[in-house]
Amino acid sequence: MASIKEAPTVEKPSKEERASAKALKRQDRVSIWRVIPWSAHSFSMNALVVMTGYFTIYATDTLRLNPAVVGILLVVSKILDAVGALFTGWLVDRAPETKWGKARPFDLIIIACWAATAFMFSTPGALGDVAKYIWLFSSYILLTALFMPLYQANNPLFTARVFPRREHYSDVSAKTGLVTVLVAIIITVGMPIAIQTAGKDPAAWSLVAICIAVPATLIGLVRFWVFRESKDAAEIQAVRVSMREIFGTLRTNPYIWVLSGMAVLVGLYGSISAGAYYFRYIVGNIGLQGIVAISYVALIPLMFFFPALIRKFSISRMIAISSFIGVIGYMVMMFAGANLPLIMVSAVLTGLAALPVNFLAPILIIDNATYNEWKGNRRLESVGGALYSFAGTVGAALAAGVLGIVLAVSGYAGAASTQSPTAVHGIIALNSWIPAIFALITGIVALRYHRLEQNMKSISSEVLARREVAVETEIISGAPLTGTEAVRVVRKERNAPFGHSERKRDH
Repeated sequence: MASIKEAPTVEKPSKEERASAKALKRQDRVSIWRVIPWSAHSFSMNALVVMTGYFTIYATDTLRLNPAVVGILLVVSKILDAVGALFTGWLVDRAPETKWGKARPFDLIIIACWAATAFMFSTPGALGDVAKYIWLFSSYILLTALFMPLYQANNPLFTARVFPRREHYSDVSAKTGLVTVLVAIIITVGMPIAIQTAGKDPAAWSLVAICIAVPATLIGLVRFWVFRESKDAAEIQAVRVSMREIFGTLRTNPYIWVLSGMAVLVGLYGSISAGAYYFRYIVGNIGLQGIVAISYVALIPLMFFFPALIRKFSISRMIAISSFIGVIGYMVMMFAGANLPLIMVSAVLTGLAALPVNFLAPILIIDNATYNEWKGNRRLESVGGALYSFAGTVGAALAAGVLGIVLAVSGYAGAASTQSPTAVHGIIALNSWIPAIFALITGIVALRYHRLEQNMKSISSEVLARREVAVETEIISGAPLTGTEAVRVVRKERNAPFGHSERKRDH
């Protein structure tokens, strides 16, 4: 009888080995006590986005301006916003090093953001219509075409300058998402109640805007005071970027255009700001929009798993799946009417659709910067952030046009206390099947982006290897400067394979 061979015993890792493995894992994590102050800028920006979301209903109902004219002017202003987004990215990347760093000083722009917002919502009701249009849209353009793009374009660069590893970006973004959702619930609950209290009184709107702007500005400045740029966290290049380098980089990176396509679509379905209309004329109370926001508490347990989900699945796939869930959420609104439980279900599903895009886009922008460097070009984090912002602004411009056209065609009347059945159907469409179409297309585009993400580990490794060799050339005469030969040398020294083609030849 043949003897049965015993399976070889596997030695358990020693206490020291287990401790070493845990230490390596901790290197990829960022303490929640660093994440909370880092997230302060997101708290302020979230409040700013929610506040500006009431711009259209403020213009049509409080200032009694024509919805069609408001829609046209919004489209024009969003086109200017798009141009401004590109300009601000170029400006951030060309900014000189200061005693505060390169990216950090731009966090002070949050002061201008909230000053412009308070000014915008303080349009005197006694002015004539032309003067109202000038006051309202000049401040709106300053806010959305200059101040907000500058602040947002700075974020990827500041992130890369503070945190040294890609794993840190993912961990920070995921934890920032969790912390921001908790604070966003307070904002989205409280602000509609304040807006309901203001009603259609211009003076009351001004008071609400100022009372929100002051604390939001102070919160937005926390990141500036707490965090310093680290010269070890990101490559610092002394030579200023040129427009020729920018266009050359954009021509050789197809993935930044796929990412920008997603931004256009997200800007489209995320910027159709018709929720306030729905609650005022279908539910009957804007203040209840804040009560419905309590349903976002259901997202908190999921956010605890966000860091683990990011490590297991690609970001683009998470965006795709969440977008498809968002489609279901929007379609629920076709049948919800004034039923608050159904509206809350829709809010949770559509809120889930927005989470990966809102909090993980900076990682994808930094990935594109790493891809640029891998291709032998400048990284251009801020230009990538500006292009993403530009694309989102284009989507928002289209959304403003859709909103204005649908309201005008359906016969919406801002001065009326009730709306016609046709106008009601238009408001429902703006909150249901219209954004659902764009959310569906977003998910399909996100699946296309996965091609880059599945190669990011190897791309990042080669970029790091090139940097190491570039440092060695300062000491070792004749060492290769860049390119595949540099990577080959470094990997050979580490006994690591160069790539798929080399492994095939070895076999």
